Amino acid sequence: MANVFGNPITDSTLKGMAEYADREITAVDRARMAVNMKNANMKDMNAHTYVENLKRQWGIERSTLCLIYNATGNTMMLVGSEDRAGHIGPVPYPIVIQNGQWGAFLHVGDSYGSTAGVVYRGKNGKIGNDCDYIMAWSNTHRREKNIGDYHSVSTEAREVNHFTNAVRSDLLYQKSQTTCYNYRDSWEGCLSIISTGSGTSPVVEATFTLEDAVNA
Repeated sequence: MANVFGNPITDSTLKGMAEYADREITAVDRARMAVNMKNANMKDMNAHTYVENLKRQWGIERSTLCLIYNATGNTMMLVGSEDRAGHIGPVPYPIVIQNGQWGAFLHVGDSYGSTAGVVYRGKNGKIGNDCDYIMAWSNTHRREKNIGDYHSVSTEAREVNHFTNAVRSDLLYQKSQTTCYNYRDSWEGCLSIISTGSGTSPVVEATFTLEDAVNA
């Protein structure tokens, strides 16, 4: 897909290295290599450039430039999204993001701003069960109390279908209204990190990985 960047990091990638030649390769090994190669071969810059070009094509209206990096050691697949304000821009959400790849997309605002969440299914870091990761952002203009541009982000990893529950979705939305510019969450060996820039069209960047991949 056009909006996914970087070569996948798989068992074959690691087997070409001496330290992995004669041992079983795990998801943590693949995740750790993805963390170490987050900026390899300019894939991060290519993703940034791509979404910035989408923004230029869209125009000056409020929008959110979204980037996701998969360093979970496994492939992630899109399973859902929810718009609270605005909608997906000129390209769809990436359907599949393999380990070691960046996904990029533009979420465009309406009169209320750009506020949404997107969910990807991957594996947890404990026993490799399926789980869901979410990135959520709020990019609005609040006239009350002269707040002006308001930005907030949130992220979590939880059991499969956790975020399809309407009550839980509302709770996460409320959290995205208060978390502010940076947030990280850990659960069952998963680690998700998110940050947002400022201005009317900030860059929101999320990284999904495993705790053991960054703590080893």
